[in-house]
Amino acid sequence: MAYLLGKPDASRNAALKHLTDITPKLGYSYAKERNFDRGPGCHDSVTTLSPWIRHRLLLEEEAVSAALNAHGSQAAEKFVQEVFWRTYWKGWLELRPSVWQDYEVARDHDLNDWNGDAGLARALSGQTGISCFDHWVAELKETHYLHNHARMWFASIWVFTLGLPWTLGADFFLQQLLDGDPASNTLSWRWVSGLQTPGKTYLARAENIQTFTEGRFYPDSQLATEAPTLDWSPAPMPSALTFPAPLQSGIPSILLLHDDDLCPETAPLPLDDIVGVALLNAADLRSTGQVAHDVSEFVAVGLRDAVQRLSNGPDMLTCDANPKTIAALAGRLGAQRIVYAHAPVGPVRDAIDDITGQLSKIDEARRLIMEVAIRKWDAGSWPYAAKGFFNFKKYIPSMIASLQQ
Repeated sequence: MAYLLGKPDASRNAALKHLTDITPKLGYSYAKERNFDRGPGCHDSVTTLSPWIRHRLLLEEEAVSAALNAHGSQAAEKFVQEVFWRTYWKGWLELRPSVWQDYEVARDHDLNDWNGDAGLARALSGQTGISCFDHWVAELKETHYLHNHARMWFASIWVFTLGLPWTLGADFFLQQLLDGDPASNTLSWRWVSGLQTPGKTYLARAENIQTFTEGRFYPDSQLATEAPTLDWSPAPMPSALTFPAPLQSGIPSILLLHDDDLCPETAPLPLDDIVGVALLNAADLRSTGQVAHDVSEFVAVGLRDAVQRLSNGPDMLTCDANPKTIAALAGRLGAQRIVYAHAPVGPVRDAIDDITGQLSKIDEARRLIMEVAIRKWDAGSWPYAAKGFFNFKKYIPSMIASLQQ
């Protein structure tokens, strides 16, 4: 959509309007056209809903319901599966949190080892001489979006043609993508590299790129012809998931609002108890490098929009998510607890864990209770992510049915 040439509106109203506008395309036409990358301003073959869904300015169940109501289960099947792919990745990582931690360690190691490397510098600046790849670098930096097919080609060229560490490519995406998601991004790069499904890599081919860019690019004889599996430790076995009990009402609370869930009015939170809001923008924590300003600003606008939608939003007192300022606001307003929507494995979760630890060391904050709410969508789907997606998708009809109860 043309809006991606500018700055997308990080508001729930904009997300809902865009969903309404593209709902007629969520049936068979989406399944037929979704693999075509027609370039910036011409991404009409896909929905471009991902920046809003990533931050839950638009809910997954809202997108799924719109498609099913408009087209029925058969015609909307492909779109529905694509929404659940994002959920599957989140669940898979939730069951194996050490994979995110291992990625961070490897990324930092590779950043040190590859510091100053000329090939890496050419890739990051879009000066490799591979026209499609260099175009995608420019598009990513300008629009902070890439078509999903382009992301796969990009990752394959990065790893197998340019011979660069997958961790640094994943880090570059997290710095630039408005919809940069720790689970989807990390695990998709692992999949291309042959680490997610052991022995199965993804090799970008010139003919495939030519076909699905409709002749815009044809990197003939420029791409690797083999994609050997990288050497990496096997993924751990899935751990057990435990979910918190519903939150009790009647306790004055500070809402810790964060960029993994910017729709607090639809979360299972005790909204009538909210007396103040602490704003956590963790966009800059995605990477130890420079996260694009537009990415951080998108989250900042989304946070402000979310506060305004609360029943007493215009008069709601807010603070940043510094533990000392949270403790001071809680004391000023007589809050007895901090509540927040569950954050999946990733930088937001890490930041919340850090805030929790620091609050426990502040005298005036020790009386505060930290309580988390889990959405029905997550609790009802993540346990099915213990194996591969093809096993997971068998349960999609039952997951949808349970959400409608």
